[in-house]
Amino acid sequence: MNHLAEKIKKYLEAYVGTVTHTATELENNNIVFFKDYFSSVEYFKSNPQNCGFYTIEKDPLGRKVPWALLKGQGSETIILIHHTDTVDTDDYGINKELAYKPFQLTEKYLEGNVDLSEPVLEDLKSGEWLFGRGVADMKGGASIHLALLDEYSQDDNFQGNLLLLGLPDEENLSAGMRGAVNLLKELKDKHDLNYKLLLNVEPQEREEKDLMRLYDGSVGKLMPIFYARGKLAHVGQVFNGLNPIQILSEIIGATELNPDFSEKVGNTITPPPTWLFSKDRKEVYDVSLPLAATGYMSILTLDRPVVEIMGELRRLSEESFARVLERSNASYKAYLEKNNEPLQELPWKVNVKTYDEVYQEALRDGGDALVKEIDEFLLQAKEKIEKGELSIPEASFQLIEKTLLHLKDTSPLVVLAMAPPYYPNTNISMVPEKGKEIYSLLEKLEAITKDALDCSFHVKNYYTGISDLSYGLFEASQENVDFIENNMLLWGDIYSIPFDVIKDLSIPVLNIGPWGKDFHKYTERVYLKDLYDRIPLLVQETIKQLLNN
Repeated sequence: MNHLAEKIKKYLEAYVGTVTHTATELENNNIVFFKDYFSSVEYFKSNPQNCGFYTIEKDPLGRKVPWALLKGQGSETIILIHHTDTVDTDDYGINKELAYKPFQLTEKYLEGNVDLSEPVLEDLKSGEWLFGRGVADMKGGASIHLALLDEYSQDDNFQGNLLLLGLPDEENLSAGMRGAVNLLKELKDKHDLNYKLLLNVEPQEREEKDLMRLYDGSVGKLMPIFYARGKLAHVGQVFNGLNPIQILSEIIGATELNPDFSEKVGNTITPPPTWLFSKDRKEVYDVSLPLAATGYMSILTLDRPVVEIMGELRRLSEESFARVLERSNASYKAYLEKNNEPLQELPWKVNVKTYDEVYQEALRDGGDALVKEIDEFLLQAKEKIEKGELSIPEASFQLIEKTLLHLKDTSPLVVLAMAPPYYPNTNISMVPEKGKEIYSLLEKLEAITKDALDCSFHVKNYYTGISDLSYGLFEASQENVDFIENNMLLWGDIYSIPFDVIKDLSIPVLNIGPWGKDFHKYTERVYLKDLYDRIPLLVQETIKQLLNN
C-alpha cells in the first residue's frame, strides 16, 4: 500500500468511527473529528485562520460546516465537498457496534455470522471490498479528499487553492449545503477566490469492475403535496357529502409511475414519480366521511421547470376530480332511480388551487387574523420540529388547514403545494462558458482512465442519487423562483434556499467518487481499488489540470 493509500485508510477508520447519524445531535461529532484533523495537519496548525466551523443559520441542532482553505498561489479554486452525516446502524443487528469499525466488520462477516446474499458473499470473499456504515456513502470518498488536502498542504509552491467543506444533513434536508452557500460567498469575497469547480465524491453506481463512471450534473427533486378537502356527512347519508379519499386516490392513480413525468436529457433518464405517503385526517374512528385526505409524492427532474411540472399535476388533479364527480353523479342517479325519486345532480364542482391562490383568497376573507394565526403557527411549528415533536410534512398539512380555516368558501377543494426539501437539477451545460474547461478536463480524464487505469470511461450527465451538487448551480427563471417561494410550505424561517447567491456563484459541478454498493444497508461496501488508487489519481489529475499543478 502506497503512502497516500495509507493516509486514506487512516482517515477512513477515524471518520467512519465517528458517529454522525443524520438529523440528530450526533451530527455534531463532525466537529470532534475535524478538530483532530486540523490539529494533525501542520498547515492548518500554522494557519488556524484558514479553517474553522461555519454555523448553519437557524439550525435547530446547532450543526456546523467544517471548512478548510489551502491557500496557494493565485485565485483559481476547487471546492471539495462531501457530506458528514450517515444513516443509522439499526439494520446491522448484532453487528451494530462493528458498523463503525469497517475492517473488523468485514472480518466478522467472513466468519459467517450474518445472512448475506450470493452477490454480497462473492464480493466479501474476493477481498476487494470493505464493509461498514458510511464507507461508501460517503466517508470513504471524503477520506480521499482529506488525504489529498493533507498532501498538497505540504507543497510550498502549490498553484491555486483548495477549499474543503464537510456538509451536515445531506441525507435529510441538505441544511449543510444550503447554509454553506453563504460561506462560499464570504470566502470568495474575502480571499478573492475564483471558483472553477464544485467537486463532490458521492459513490458511483456501476456493475463492471473496469468501468469508471463520473457525473457532470445532479438530478433535481421536488415533493408535491396534496390536500383534498371533501364534504362531511354521515355514512347513512353519503350523498350529502363527498369523500376526499376518493379524490386523492384518483389523483394517486393518475400520477403514480406516470411515464409522462420521466425525463431524458443526454444519457440520463429519471424514473417516473412515486407517492411516499397518503392518509385521511381523521384522528379517531367515527361513522362519518373524513373531512380531508392528504399525501405527498416525489418527482425527480432533469430539465423541466417547476411551474411546468406543477401545472401538469394541476391538470391531472382537475381531471381526477372530474372523474370522481362523474362517478358520484352516476351512482347518485342510480340510487334515486331505485328509490323512485326525481333525478338531480350533486352540487359539487371541480376545484383545484395552488396554495398561493388559497392563501390570497383566505387573506382577503380573513385579513390580519389569518396573518397572525399563520405567524403564531409557524413559530410553534418551528419549536416542535426542533424538538422532534413534529415532522416537516405534518407541519405542512397543518399549515394548509390553518389557512383554510379563514376561507369563506367551504366547498370541496384540492390544494396543491410543495413541501421541503427541493433540489434543483444541475449540469455543467447550464454554464457553457465555464463548462468548456470542464469538458476539456473530462477528455483528459478519459485518456488517463484508459491508459493508466485500463478502464473504460463513462460520463453520466446526472447523478440520480440526489446530492448537494444541486446547490452549486441554479438557472430557473424568476417566474419559477416566485412560484417556489409562494407555494413551498414553511418557506422562510423553517426552510429556505439562497437562490440569488447560488445564481451569483454559478459553479460548474462534477462528481468523482469510488464504486459503492448497497448504500444505507448493512451490506454497504466500497471497492478498495477505487478507494486507494483509481479515484485519488483522477482527483489529482483534476486538480493538476484546473489549477496548473
